[in-house]
Amino acid sequence: MQLDNKLQRIVSGLILKTARFIRFDPYANAFSNKIQQFSKHDQTILGRHGYIATWNYELDSACYYMRMIYFFYKNFPNHSILKMKEVHDAVSIMVDVWIAEQKHEDDSASIPNGTLFDCVHCGKPYRYNPKELKRNGKGTKTNSSAGLTWSGFRPSDDACVYGYLIPANMFAVVVLGYMEEIATLIWNDDILVTKAHKLRIEIEEGITRYGIVQHKTYGKIYAYEVDGLGNSLLMDDANVPSLLSVPYLGYEYDEEVFANTKRFLFSKDNPWFHRGKSGGVEYQGIGSPHTHFIPSSIWPMAMIMEGLISNNITKKVILVEKLMSSSAGTGWMHESFNPNNPKRFSRPWFCWPDSLFAELVMSLTDLCPQPQYGKYAVKEWLDLDDVSGSEFMAIEEDDDDAESESEDEDEEEER
Repeated sequence: MQLDNKLQRIVSGLILKTARFIRFDPYANAFSNKIQQFSKHDQTILGRHGYIATWNYELDSACYYMRMIYFFYKNFPNHSILKMKEVHDAVSIMVDVWIAEQKHEDDSASIPNGTLFDCVHCGKPYRYNPKELKRNGKGTKTNSSAGLTWSGFRPSDDACVYGYLIPANMFAVVVLGYMEEIATLIWNDDILVTKAHKLRIEIEEGITRYGIVQHKTYGKIYAYEVDGLGNSLLMDDANVPSLLSVPYLGYEYDEEVFANTKRFLFSKDNPWFHRGKSGGVEYQGIGSPHTHFIPSSIWPMAMIMEGLISNNITKKVILVEKLMSSSAGTGWMHESFNPNNPKRFSRPWFCWPDSLFAELVMSLTDLCPQPQYGKYAVKEWLDLDDVSGSEFMAIEEDDDDAESESEDEDEEEER
């Protein structure tokens, strides 16, 4: 983007366009470019009207928006788009929504309302299709004093079993820190800084108190969802934010708890962890209940994330090779595939894992591997297997070093 003014314009335009959509309705998770006509059922039960394509409230939607703003700011700190009132307002709106949704259980809670909002839903509690969210569309009961912020749906678009989605709350902690910085240096908004900081601390404390549970086999691990009332869902879903993606998101996790969690994620105790073999290639990875119609399906997104969070170069290369094999000759990353028959997959084209796959390849080298360049310039991510860890940085790696980092002899043989 630094070298392409057209791409810079596209991203800055996306920031502004999303800000306007958030102003239209901060609870929606997908929009259309044109105003759509919807049936009475879609309007009253599914919340669709105007530009709203889907009204599944997902906490991570605004997290991604804030991360995009921050990454753009880091590359173009003086760009005019960052100083636009609409962008500033969109972030303020979402912070207010997150604060209100800390007390989702209390219908009398302070639901955001006022001149910043154009949507027909604002000023009243969020309710969705009762066939997806229990208690007439409100969702299962939650503890309003937990500090966590509520989400009706996961990044997969599946409804949450318990309203506090821990990976999404972790993501929120990260981006709230980003917004504190921008609100201080760009917007000079002390009120937003105070709100974002207080919310970040409360969510962090809620994760520590309610998001960590004791497992009889693995010890303390992060739960996928909780209600703050003692109930928890122990699993992971390939869609990001996921528990596996916590280092990628930039969350400062407890190293011991995450190491335990990672062992759980890649075990039979995680109901969405699957294995299979096809054409002499052994696959293993995390799937999602979203594609329950494909037996034992694995999502390439999870395999990619496994590589992105690892420092082990051999492991990264093996995963890249397996991911290419899983594409069944199509040349695209799919949503999911059957590990015993990769030709059975969902979504022939899915740009999200395609983009992440490109990022995984970039984590191996900044340059195409041509002989004249010699060594690879490897980018190193925080590895959960290394307690000390390190920040994302460029390092030089030769073949001997790469092989010395192999996790076990089986991986060496497969390479």
